[in-house]
Amino acid sequence: MNRTDVIVVGAGPTGLFLASELALRGVRTTVLERLEEPDPTIKSGSINVATAEILDRRGLLPAAEDVQRRRLAEAKGFTGGRSNRTVRDLTDAAGRASRRFPVLGHFAGIMFRHVLVDQDDPVLAAHTAVANGILVPQHDLELLLGDHCARLGVEIRRGVEVRDLRSAGTGLDDDADVVVKTSAGDFGAGWVVAADGGRSVVRKRLGVEFAGTDPELVGYQAIADFDDPSELRRGWNWTPRGIYTYGPVPGRILVARFAPQPEDKNAPVTVDELQSAVRDVTGVPVTITGLRGRATRWSDNARQARAYRRGRVLLAGDAAHVHSPFSAQGLNLGIGDAVNLGWKLAATVQGHAPAGLLDTYHAERHPIGAWVLDWTRAQVALMRGDERTAQLRKVVGGELFAVPGATNRMIALSSGILQRYDVADDASEPVGSIAGDVELASGTRLADHAHDGRFVLVDRTADSRYAGSESRVAYVADPDVAQPSLLVRPDGIIAWADDSTDHARKLLDIAIQRWLG
Repeated sequence: MNRTDVIVVGAGPTGLFLASELALRGVRTTVLERLEEPDPTIKSGSINVATAEILDRRGLLPAAEDVQRRRLAEAKGFTGGRSNRTVRDLTDAAGRASRRFPVLGHFAGIMFRHVLVDQDDPVLAAHTAVANGILVPQHDLELLLGDHCARLGVEIRRGVEVRDLRSAGTGLDDDADVVVKTSAGDFGAGWVVAADGGRSVVRKRLGVEFAGTDPELVGYQAIADFDDPSELRRGWNWTPRGIYTYGPVPGRILVARFAPQPEDKNAPVTVDELQSAVRDVTGVPVTITGLRGRATRWSDNARQARAYRRGRVLLAGDAAHVHSPFSAQGLNLGIGDAVNLGWKLAATVQGHAPAGLLDTYHAERHPIGAWVLDWTRAQVALMRGDERTAQLRKVVGGELFAVPGATNRMIALSSGILQRYDVADDASEPVGSIAGDVELASGTRLADHAHDGRFVLVDRTADSRYAGSESRVAYVADPDVAQPSLLVRPDGIIAWADDSTDHARKLLDIAIQRWLG
């Protein structure tokens, strides 16, 4: 039987990033994936700022920026060379110091408008370094992370279907190795993480309750060839039957209609099925002549696992939560799970985790997942095609978003930069929040010191007692006394900040003991 430290089931973005996080800390990791090749099906079209910052902290921002440059060139070609404000905003080449917060996205199809954004807002200004690396579609992200895993020596076994799992002891709740039964034989590991999607075989085998709400709509997304798409309007459009958007990638169509679910949800989407949905929602008698790649079918089914862990098996990504794909929240939520879990599981495997560390994965991520489910449910409610909902959209998009600061707040929430964890007793800002872009006096940035997945201690005092004393902490002496000293976890969360009080260093000792043992 093949034996490793951790088995990750699923080679989507969540599984790949988690595997890379484990490998960074020297944990032997094997990824088991049912598909023979990375899935080229069109899914999420971009990542949010929080995810781009995660890539930045692992040295992957240049690769993400390369993807964005290619995608923007494609979008410009689609518009016949014409530019627009979004493209200009995302192609700012003047350097980090002049970058603006990327205004990209929507809420229920109501686009965030540049003119309503206050770029001087300190909340947004702290998260601008990744502006040129967010237009990364899911397929490109999987390729990028696959290369990252290969460099780190992660074993990825493709074409391997997981069929069952059992404990090497008396049951899955005990403290024993887990045996994963697959189409390629048995694999054994100390720990298993299920990142195998919304229909997770592992979650079903565990018997974890997947509670939530039933779907109201059926959605489709594809890159299609149309005989004449000229009557399809660009951007988001509401109709009595649903909502659709066309572009900016040539032929890209997303359509969602309020209708019963198909009898066979697993059947491939045919040209006729997609064409029927497009005609029904848009009211345009278009003819689809073919598909470039596979079309996807999805719904607003919103469910979340009651527990993200059972014994030595954990859930992450869509295996832990599913919802509608509006605003690409699912992709980003899964990456957030992976970066939160990776260092905690690595410390547990290697035997130096403080008591209860792994339990903080569920405690911190489950509330975030619940919030995202409600965020997507609210969008679906605002998309209904009746006249009263249309009037409500006018109030939200035309009146509420125009209130000073309202659009900033919505963009910050959608971008994931307002996530906050309870990481210390009686902590105040910025403790528990995402560090964002921290410039250092040396000319480097905090992210530059986080590539190897360690904690980062930015010391703005003359006390260097932690310098070189901890292999799991990157010590950075920074003489900028105008800024607080920081202890930043591997997932970018500030675990301690020097509040200039006499007991600040004592609080640092407490934070290190709590998170590093």
